[in-house]
Amino acid sequence: MKKVVLSEIDIITGTIDCPKGFEINRDKIKNDIITSYINQERISNNEKNYSYNDYKVPFSQPLQWYKDYLRDHFKLTHNKTLIPKLDFGIILEKKQKSHTRNLVEPLDLLHAPDYTCIYGVDIDDEEQLEVVILYDDNRRVNRTWHLPLQNNGYIIFPSTQRFFINESKSSKLQSILISTYEYI
Repeated sequence: MKKVVLSEIDIITGTIDCPKGFEINRDKIKNDIITSYINQERISNNEKNYSYNDYKVPFSQPLQWYKDYLRDHFKLTHNKTLIPKLDFGIILEKKQKSHTRNLVEPLDLLHAPDYTCIYGVDIDDEEQLEVVILYDDNRRVNRTWHLPLQNNGYIIFPSTQRFFINESKSSKLQSILISTYEYI
C-alpha cells in the first residue's frame, strides 16, 4: 500500500529567542499598537469589514527585527523564505475576543498571503489567551485546534485557515501583532 499526502495544514509555534542585548523591544511595538488604537488608526473604516478592529502598526526597528528573526529562522528550519505583506495590531479588552476569519480575500487569490503569524506582544500571563484554528479533516468537519498565546510567542499557519483569539479574561489590555507573508 502506498500513501501520498496531497495537502497538509502546518502549524508552527515558537518564541522569539534573541541573543542578550539584541532582544526585541516589545514595549515599542505595544505602544505603537495602543497609539493606533487610541487614535482610531484602523486598517479599514468600514464598520462591516473584519479589519475595522485591526489597527495600523507603523514601521519601527523592533518590528523589523521581529520580521528578520522570523524570516531567518523559517528559512533555516523549513527552507522557505517569508516575504512580509501586512502587519496590524489587535487590542483585546476584558471579555472581548477577535472575529472568526481567515486573511485571504477569495476574489483576489493571486495576491493572497500564504501564511499568517500571530505574535503575543503583551499578554497577561495570569489569564492566558488561546488562538483557535478551525479546520476540516475530510468528512470530520468543524474541528478546532487550540494553541496558547504567550508573551513573545508566535503561531504561524496557512492564511486560508479560519481562526479566532478567545475571550480575554484579563482587565489588562492584551496587545497582539498579526503579520501575513508570502513564501518563495
